[in-house]
Amino acid sequence: MLEKSSIQNLENSEYRLEKFEQYKKLEKVNWTRVGYQYEEPETFKKFNNLEIKHGNQEGVAIKNISDSIDELERLKNDNEYGLGDFFKTQNLAFCNEGKYLKIAERKKIEKPIYLNYRANKENNFLVDYNVIEVEDFAKVTVIITYDSEDDTPVYHNGIIKVFTGRNAEVKIIKIQTLNTKSSNFESSKIETLGQGKTQYYSVELGGKINAISHKSYLEEDSSEVYVWPAYLADEDRKLDLEYSVVFRGRRTIGELQGRGAVKDTAKKVFRGNLYFKQGSSKSEGREGEFAILLNDKIKADSIPTLFCSEDDVIGEHAASVGKVDESKLFYLMSRGLSEGRAKKLIVESSFRPIMDNIDDEKLREKLFEELERRI
Repeated sequence: MLEKSSIQNLENSEYRLEKFEQYKKLEKVNWTRVGYQYEEPETFKKFNNLEIKHGNQEGVAIKNISDSIDELERLKNDNEYGLGDFFKTQNLAFCNEGKYLKIAERKKIEKPIYLNYRANKENNFLVDYNVIEVEDFAKVTVIITYDSEDDTPVYHNGIIKVFTGRNAEVKIIKIQTLNTKSSNFESSKIETLGQGKTQYYSVELGGKINAISHKSYLEEDSSEVYVWPAYLADEDRKLDLEYSVVFRGRRTIGELQGRGAVKDTAKKVFRGNLYFKQGSSKSEGREGEFAILLNDKIKADSIPTLFCSEDDVIGEHAASVGKVDESKLFYLMSRGLSEGRAKKLIVESSFRPIMDNIDDEKLREKLFEELERRI
């Protein structure tokens, strides 16, 4: 159980204790659609296995999140996001890792910056809070990974916030490959200002329980965001995924394109939402999810939704959920491939628009190897 005594002597204890009292009053989650009832971790533990790479480049400043609370006050606003008060309040009370990464104005960061969270027997409780702020006219790629080094069950509750300045370019690549005994809960938010461009690639291959809630805000005119999530649900995994784009500025562009595969007895829910707010005239939004079902008895729901409070916009949404394309399967098998190998190639090709944007060849190859092993 997560107890008050475990955080009384930590940094920012007064703030933590306030959040703890709020947390204990909140109702535990119960997601009936994927059949999940929340189970609390056994105990609070420190996390000491975060690797940072390429963080010492000119124009990059990285601080512990616990040392940045006052500085981050100026970034607060009323933009809602995340899995709800239960997980976000738990994160604020029991946060045991996280970084505030700031890119200085007009700096073009050449090498991707890595935050590699590696769970193991000694580090199997991770509650991280990461903030990435990119100032005007700057450019950066940040790769965040969550991986297991052994088969110890992991509890992960993470928050990622990204603030993209005017005319800035930001690429975020988030990869989760925790082991099959793990629980993974993530709340994330992106805010993009005028003529800024943010790309967000999310790959979910691990965890037994996965709940993801992401929201991107196009705050000012001519801003752009591209959200591309990919997932594999196999064995008895449960995935509850929600991705949203909110259009506020004029002439904004927002894309949300999901790719996934489901097999065995896994359950998956994917919600894709576009919100056109009043004042977002001449904006364009596209949302789609393309899921491949690899056997017959699968629970896979796709829920595309468009909310519109502005007339002069273009909004498109679609969902395609079905078995492997028979014509593609026949073509590949006619070229001498086995049925199993042909299915693997079809699934891998569906993932390629996302995988090809991962700026790390070894990491990309590792993910394709994992896909091939499990499909």
